[in-house]
Amino acid sequence: MIRELSTPIIEVWDGVLTLPIVGLVDSVRTAEIMDNLLTSVTRTRARYAILDLTGVEVVDTGTAGHLIGMIQAIRLLGAEGILTGIHPTIAQTIVALGVDLARVAVFAKLRDALKFCIVQMSQRKPSTVTAK
Repeated sequence: MIRELSTPIIEVWDGVLTLPIVGLVDSVRTAEIMDNLLTSVTRTRARYAILDLTGVEVVDTGTAGHLIGMIQAIRLLGAEGILTGIHPTIAQTIVALGVDLARVAVFAKLRDALKFCIVQMSQRKPSTVTAK
């Protein structure tokens, strides 16, 4: 119960989950976060999952790699992972790893990421199926 409260997954909009991460993030905690987040993405059929790192100041290279792996796993479930609130030290770690974030949406603030999700969902038209 305490672990779930330390990393709450919140549905902030229809189809949009956010995970505010606060405090020390190590490989064990990242694995727990990934498991909970992927389960929530599947259960809610979320289209977007925002990982808000505003409350995290430092991660080691292994943890940074796990965070990027989490974004890739979210994509495999058919949703888009978005990063927000990256501190300069975390940015340096990600760059040092040589991670290509070209296909990952990154925003300075959670509010900007949420606006992005809402705009993207409003622009997508529902597909129509025609019978022959």
